[in-house]
Amino acid sequence: MLDITRGIAVLGILLLNITAFGLPFAYEDPTNWGGHEGKDLVVWRLASLFFEGSMRGLFTLLFGAGVVLFLQRHRSRDPNGPTALLYYRRTVCLILFGLIDSYLFLWDGDILVYYGVVGLILYFFSKLSPRALMLSAALVVAVQTGVTVVEYERYCQIREAAAAVQQMQRDAAARTWGEHITLTEHSSIEHELKPSRSQLQYTVDTVRESYASALRHVAQRVSFTQTSFFVRHGFADVFSFMLLGMALIKMGVLTGAAPRRVYAWMAFAGYTLGLTVNAFETVSYERSGFSVDMLMRSYLTYDLGRLPMTLGHLGTIMLIHRYGLFTRAQQVLAAVGRMALTNYLAQSVICMFLFTGAGLALYGQLDRHELYYVVLAIWLAQLLWSPLWLGRVRFGPAEWLWRKMTYLRL
Repeated sequence: MLDITRGIAVLGILLLNITAFGLPFAYEDPTNWGGHEGKDLVVWRLASLFFEGSMRGLFTLLFGAGVVLFLQRHRSRDPNGPTALLYYRRTVCLILFGLIDSYLFLWDGDILVYYGVVGLILYFFSKLSPRALMLSAALVVAVQTGVTVVEYERYCQIREAAAAVQQMQRDAAARTWGEHITLTEHSSIEHELKPSRSQLQYTVDTVRESYASALRHVAQRVSFTQTSFFVRHGFADVFSFMLLGMALIKMGVLTGAAPRRVYAWMAFAGYTLGLTVNAFETVSYERSGFSVDMLMRSYLTYDLGRLPMTLGHLGTIMLIHRYGLFTRAQQVLAAVGRMALTNYLAQSVICMFLFTGAGLALYGQLDRHELYYVVLAIWLAQLLWSPLWLGRVRFGPAEWLWRKMTYLRL
């Protein structure tokens, strides 16, 4: 059951990641690049409604569950054994995989480093009861929402102050130093979320030029996402879902052991609330002309839509499994899930070759909807090679290496 869900999650993540792999600054704002009309607008809507954050949420839940299974297995085998040592060696190795994915495979949206760093703390929560884990997850989400509210209020203050300065003083030379700083801060936020066409074109040219130039661009992005952004948002994002995953595995929900009515309720309530929130955000953002103001406001309700949608997906997957539907498809997806680390890294390698100067240099050359032909091709490859590989050997190549690095034996 865990393998099936993990397989769906690792394939589903590509539905969102493909935009960052193939287009500049278009992940949230389709007006930046790649098209925002016709088919391009349709695929943006579908991704925003059904998949944004929830596929990553599924993947993160399962990682938290995996921590519990790993520790329980080793503690039951040898209560006095080196369980903590093995766990931390395994977690540090995951960080190394993430750094390779970020810098060698040129993926500035890598999630493995986040998982590894948060995993260093997760060990101390592994013996908590499901109730305590759920409460801890809720607390982390509340803190994260509080941070987002503070950031939004700060943005509103800067926006209003900048508007006042522009209204009162049209002559830049007449501005005070404080007023100049206000305008600079507001302009910086605007340019970060809506870069100029020349900035976008420079990014496209840099990524397409060569592996070395793409690496310089990616390294700059990674230095932000894995430091300040991680502290402000990434840590709580990952930590809360891992705690929830640990609770759900202990309750039997993630193994399919809960009553069917539990999964039916998860699907119904999750989709009802999640789709309502996501639809409100999506429609509001689109009607605003994809404004920075509305994008910043949508962050306030992001988790309120993302978390229920994740649970809705989970409930649906569990019901399909419990009713024995699409059994052959489940077997194939389970193989993809057993090779989740290999398949996740393979997506980075394939997209590096397709989009950067290390290969075909298609970065910024495809429309948004055309990127999903690439997604289908990668899905087909991974759905084919995963069961073929596991029909002959026990582990995926990355999983094998991870085990050997953890246990320090061949």
